[in-house]
Amino acid sequence: MPTIDDFGVEDVSIEDIPEGHIVAKVDTLSMDAWIRTTLNDEGMHKTGDIGTTIRALGVGQVVETNSKNLAIGDWVYGLMSAQTHALLTDSAATKVEPEHGIEPSAFAGQLGITTGLTAWVGLVAVGEVQESNVVVVSGAAGAVGSVVVQLAKARGAVVIGIAGGPEKCKYLTDTLGADIAIDYKGSDVAEALAKAAPDGVDVFFDNVGGEILDNVLDNLAVSGARVVICGAISQYQHLEDVRGPKLYLRLAERNASMRGFVVSHYAAQYPEAIAEISELMRSGKLVLPEHVVEGIDHFPEALFMLFNGKHLGNLVVKP
Repeated sequence: MPTIDDFGVEDVSIEDIPEGHIVAKVDTLSMDAWIRTTLNDEGMHKTGDIGTTIRALGVGQVVETNSKNLAIGDWVYGLMSAQTHALLTDSAATKVEPEHGIEPSAFAGQLGITTGLTAWVGLVAVGEVQESNVVVVSGAAGAVGSVVVQLAKARGAVVIGIAGGPEKCKYLTDTLGADIAIDYKGSDVAEALAKAAPDGVDVFFDNVGGEILDNVLDNLAVSGARVVICGAISQYQHLEDVRGPKLYLRLAERNASMRGFVVSHYAAQYPEAIAEISELMRSGKLVLPEHVVEGIDHFPEALFMLFNGKHLGNLVVKP
């Protein structure tokens, strides 16, 4: 893991705005696990070079423009990165039209690509969740997991959330409406799963990987179960030696499937996802508490929170 001494804050002036560019005042940055992978050797999200700004997705408001497509006052979503103001090409800044009763910051949360849309795509498009399915979610108290739990409940599933500690388990049942919460820190996950889902698991939305993935593979329903690989936060600190599942043969034995996904491959379904999530938000059936870290200089501490379990719900930085 990096340490706080690996980061610094730099003051830079934006003197000129090239044609086709805008300056956005960053409102909310989404703290996502993929950011950690940019601090390793090159992978899917590419390595951030020494001395460059740490990348992060977020929402901001246009304060200066040299673009025919975006005006001052427009709200935009994009790769704002760890900074108070972002100079972006207008093609890299997606204009967001806030839904009635929904704040623009939701596009760094419930309606964000890396949070709400990822949850919807994994559960609906990839996991093909059905009414009365038994759905298990690992990392269920995090941003993506929180949305998955509520989407699954709204679609009539029985939901079992896995999280660490009594406080997070209480959050799963009392705030999100999960049917059962399993504390991986205080219980035997395999034993608890067998008790909670005696007929097996139909859909597993995995954000964690490692031993918990094996625990669920060992408790899949006999036919047609779907394992959805969204992330593997338990592995991101040692990407040079990622542990794969030992019990992958359960997929064959139970006539099950395992699929990974990248949310950007499902862009054509974003409007459907936004419509469903927005309606659930307006009806009060989908909430996502924010854990807010104030100040861009505290961005590194917020990044560490993703891995030390000291946040609930959607972790964001307000520069």
